[in-house]
Formats: sequence, structure tokens, C-alpha cells
Amino acid sequence: MSRLFGCMCNEPERLRCALYPARDALVATGAPDGWGLAFFQGGEVLLQRHPKPVAGPLDLYAALKDLRTDYVVANVRDPGGAPAKLENTQPFRFRQWVFCHSGAVERFAAIQTGMLESVPDFLRRNIRGQTDSEHVFHLFLAFLHDAGKLDDPNISVGDAVSAVRATTAMLDRLVTSAGGAEPPTSVVLANGRLLLAERRGRPMWLRRQSGVADCRVCRELHPADGQGPGAERRRYTHEHLRSVLLVSEPQKIGPAGDGWEEVPDGAIVVVARDLATSTHPLRVD
Repeated sequence: MSRLFGCMCNEPERLRCALYPARDALVATGAPDGWGLAFFQGGEVLLQRHPKPVAGPLDLYAALKDLRTDYVVANVRDPGGAPAKLENTQPFRFRQWVFCHSGAVERFAAIQTGMLESVPDFLRRNIRGQTDSEHVFHLFLAFLHDAGKLDDPNISVGDAVSAVRATTAMLDRLVTSAGGAEPPTSVVLANGRLLLAERRGRPMWLRRQSGVADCRVCRELHPADGQGPGAERRRYTHEHLRSVLLVSEPQKIGPAGDGWEEVPDGAIVVVARDLATSTHPLRVD
């Protein structure tokens, strides 16, 4: 299993300020079996992947706070599953798309060949590891390719949602035909234009933020401001800072009413370039 995180921010240089109020949700307790993150910078996709187990809680805020980016996707992996090595460490990437997945695909060994039959050769050659998650990602890429949208930088929300739905539907058909059950899953993926998240049977929460009235991060960066007899401590206001954060299976999401909303089960959430969010059913009858 894994915990997934996705964030979009309209001011890349203030990512740390945007994430600070939600920092409790960015701590993974226990002993993670590796972690990784992908972020977009200057039109490029950059990966940081750490396949080695972590002794103790992992503070993702500490890993993210110095980044200058408007899109970031991260994964923290719990022990178990495929061997902990670089090629099995999420996020996975193909060109501009990055992908994280949580949840075990039942009967994966039995359906692996069936999954790959739907994946074009050039995509199949990009599979480096042994995880079911990487195969799910390439099945999604195959549906984008079939629709002529794999390299479309301005892919529409509808086309991206359709590819997620098609991936889930095919996976369910293969698993159930092999005698397995439809797996509870969470997915977070992005291409530098859209951020998508799928929730099915596993907790997922969303937090929208619009403006910061008194930034604690900037206060700590400028401790001398406002000091002296009778002086008031300076307030740092980021009136136009906006962000959307998605977190799967958080162990702590902060106090009630602090901007957190539960993502409906069986839904796909899409965050557009302007940070507008929309929710779509995973299944359409």
C-alpha cells in the first residue's frame, strides 16, 4: 500500500507557504519502505526517488518546502509488495505524465499478459519494474495513445477523465474474469496542465486554499522584523496565493473546518490550470 499526495500552486516560489497550514497531513508515520516525488520546473519533469526504507516517520513537508514548482506529486510506500528498488519506486513517469497508485491489483500475475496486450510496444518498453502500479500507468497511457491524446499538452478534462475511466473498467474486467475482486485504489497523476485523482474504497481528502493572511513561514524567515520595545510583529500576507492539495489515507488532516473536504468515493477529481476543481463519477452507466 502507499500514501499519495498531489498539489498545485499558482505561485511556485511560495509552495512552502501554501503547504505549511497542512503540514500535519504530510507526515507519514511508521517505517515507510521508500518514497518519491515528481515536480514540474521550467517545463521539465524532475524526479526524486528514494527506494530505501526510512527509519521512523517521514516528513514530506521538509522534502517539499524548498522546491520551486507549481505541480508536485508524491508517494510514500508502506512495506510489502515488489522489491524496494529504484525501478519499483513511485512516481512513475512517461514524457510529461507522472503517476502514483495505491492498492494491490488482485491476480496481477494472472492478468499481467492481458494488460500488456493492450499496451503498444513503444510504451511496453518503458516499463522498468515489476509492480502492478507501473502496469496500470501504462494501461492509462495506452488509452491516451488510442485517443490521440498522449502528447497533447492541452488535453481536455473530458479526455483525461475518459482515459482514467477506461483504465479502471478494463482492469476490473480482467481482475474479475480471473476470479479476483475489484480492488480499492487511489490514483494521483499530472501532466503539468492537469492534476487528477481517483478515489475508490480508500480515504482521500482535498484542501483548497485562497490567500494567506499571516504566513508563519515568512515570519520564521525574518525573525528580526518587528522586534523592539512596543513594536508589533510584522504580518506577511499572500493575498493571491492559491493552492489545491490532495492527500490519500492521511493519518492527520488538521482540525475540522480547516478547509478539508472528503473526496466522494467512486469519484475522479480534476484540478485545472487555473486551480478550478471538478468532480466526475468514476463510472458512467
